Amino acid sequence: MLSPDKLKKAFETVEEENWMLRAFLKGQEPEEVDQIVNSMHKELFDGFDCIACSNCCKALVPIIEENEMNAISSKLGLPCEDFKKKYLVKAREGFMINKKPCPFLTETGCSIYEHRPKYCREYPYTDKEEIWTRLINLVENCPVCPVVFEIFERLKKHFRDEFESYKVEYEEIWGNQDEYEEEYDDMEEWETDADFFAQKDWAGLVEYRRQKAKRYPDDPYYQWSIGEAYVLNKEYEKAISFLNDLHKKYPDDLDIQYSLLDALFAIRKDETAINWIIKPEILRLDKDTLDYCNNFLRTKRKPRTVHELHTELYCEGYPVFDEHQLMDFLLLSLPDLI
Repeated sequence: MLSPDKLKKAFETVEEENWMLRAFLKGQEPEEVDQIVNSMHKELFDGFDCIACSNCCKALVPIIEENEMNAISSKLGLPCEDFKKKYLVKAREGFMINKKPCPFLTETGCSIYEHRPKYCREYPYTDKEEIWTRLINLVENCPVCPVVFEIFERLKKHFRDEFESYKVEYEEIWGNQDEYEEEYDDMEEWETDADFFAQKDWAGLVEYRRQKAKRYPDDPYYQWSIGEAYVLNKEYEKAISFLNDLHKKYPDDLDIQYSLLDALFAIRKDETAINWIIKPEILRLDKDTLDYCNNFLRTKRKPRTVHELHTELYCEGYPVFDEHQLMDFLLLSLPDLI
């Protein structure tokens, strides 16, 4: 296997092919891929010295769950609260180490090895089931972990004939970048976002969208997407600051307006906390909303769900109420139509 210092350069030469392999593997039998990768994991890690490598400790930021903090802080001789303040930042799934390389990495390895987080114990997850749900992370870990890099190289050899046929079949998509790059990039972006949403990995979504936005600094959609990720990751103050600046640049962008409102309402502030250049339409459970719902429902031949109605309202403005609150409101106000 390659040494850690050679991984990044080696990955640059195969990155495109690795992403292609990732797409190919998603079309294979999940159980077969699990079996092959799990077997490679066992063979390769049996002869690999993770402590001597420690590249993941230098490149990644582990998540520490609440129930792991006491053991680690005790090992360090710190009260748990002091440990949090000194070493952690809040994340959706718990807390994250606040810097990299990891502050617990020493010249002889991990100083908290016996109490290291589950994230570190299980990395790089190539011995788990449902490998197809982790393929994006695995590609991204190829320049970090020598074992993951080697697994991808062996997978190319294992599926050599089928993979070569796949590359020929999709030659236009993979080869004609001028014509197909934007279309394929959109598809990959959607799939990647969907994976983060499925795993509720909001911290990962923030970082992914931040990297995407670097490529399109003048595109309001990609810039807004970072703000939405901040909101999903419950970084509300950061979202407000970021989106407020973005609103000044794109004052009529509804996505920016609505995500800014999401963040404000999440911390119990209202729309008056922002000096809007173009003020968004705010919908509340009042007479105007009732009139709109009444007209909408009476003009429809077929019954409509409360979800459809809420979606229609969202197109008219930002509703500060959810579907359940809307339903209760309509049951009281328009019982004959409900």
